[in-house]
Amino acid sequence: MEEQLLHFIWHRRLFDQGSLSTTEDEPIEIVHTGIPNSDQGPDFLQARIKIGDQLWAGHVEIHIRSSAWYLHSHERDPHYNNVILHVVWKEDQPVVTANGFRIPCIELESRVDKTLLDRYHHLMNNQEWIPCASSLVQVNEVVRNSWLDRMMAERLENKTAYIQQILDRCGQHWEQAFFVAMARQLGAPANSDAMEELCIKIPWSIIRKHGDRIDQIESILFGCAGMLEKELHDPYVSRLKHEFEFLKKKYQLPVMPGLHWKFMRMRPVHFPTIRIAQLAMIIKSVSHFVTLLEEKESADPWIKRFMVRPHDAFWDTHYHFTSQSPKAIKQIGRNTAAVLVINVVAPVMFLYGKLQGKPTLKDHAVDLLQQLPAEENGIITQWRKCGWKIEDAGQTQGLLHLKKTYCEQRRCMHCAIGLQVLH
Repeated sequence: MEEQLLHFIWHRRLFDQGSLSTTEDEPIEIVHTGIPNSDQGPDFLQARIKIGDQLWAGHVEIHIRSSAWYLHSHERDPHYNNVILHVVWKEDQPVVTANGFRIPCIELESRVDKTLLDRYHHLMNNQEWIPCASSLVQVNEVVRNSWLDRMMAERLENKTAYIQQILDRCGQHWEQAFFVAMARQLGAPANSDAMEELCIKIPWSIIRKHGDRIDQIESILFGCAGMLEKELHDPYVSRLKHEFEFLKKKYQLPVMPGLHWKFMRMRPVHFPTIRIAQLAMIIKSVSHFVTLLEEKESADPWIKRFMVRPHDAFWDTHYHFTSQSPKAIKQIGRNTAAVLVINVVAPVMFLYGKLQGKPTLKDHAVDLLQQLPAEENGIITQWRKCGWKIEDAGQTQGLLHLKKTYCEQRRCMHCAIGLQVLH
């Protein structure tokens, strides 16, 4: 027996309540099991328990063995003086509160169906892809879909928490925060931190001041990234260096060490040089990101906005500054553009709506995810094998969150699907 299971059994009344009595043979009627408490103090608050002819209102404490009361020093803690019932698997010792009250106790060991225990142990110990893989199709579809909606919301909230950190670093400047979040996503996975640091260091006001000159946007980005430090003789690179030398002095721009950037073990289309050139084009085409958020566009215009290619033909035959490569157009593909909507536009819009008191923007952020096709990756493939029909990116985001935050940690007792399996 584990304490989280005992909590669940008590809260859902999954035990035989016939002829229920305390360990001192007083009859008990459970009027209300109480409200689960995740803070300091007893496990369930505001319970109502009838013991004998007396109706008690107070708290309930749960332990596997009653002696844990003393192991946790509850007898010296006044927070536990209002405990009216001790619910245990096995009473091995009577207990009292700090004010000397002998707490009535009930044992559940002989009152719980063994089938429930077997299901729980199977969930906690099996080697399936997710704990409930073999049982998932038996769970009511309404339960699964409603829980998936919650998972999508949790995933979005988690992403907005990081956007909030970026916003704080940007001094609550929304345009800069969007710029940084977009750059971070473009740098994923290997260069996310470096892209974030680069764009935190460059004031958005300077970028926008030169927003009509793609060569100057590129020179600022590449120069501050430390990618123009070497002696390179291509005319395009020479122009960038010349522009950056002037702008660096004018604005006292910082330069990152070139070693911050990673090129090894990744596809060349993901090289930071290509991503920075693409970022420059997105900036060139959009002057005010927040204005676009408030216009509540559908997902497709955002995707088209992100599907850019580097401005200069130099990048058609280069993946970095130092050597040529066979000609290839380095355009952001539709899938990558959709990922930017999922990981940047939707969470920034959600947070903006939340902080600006505009709930319709929060709703639209969710709508954006549901407008996009389902993502395809190894995790989603496994969910499909478990029998889950997946229709859009909102659902795939929810399933990614469910797998990482609940299934991998075996938090089945906190999951509506896991609880359904246990029943």
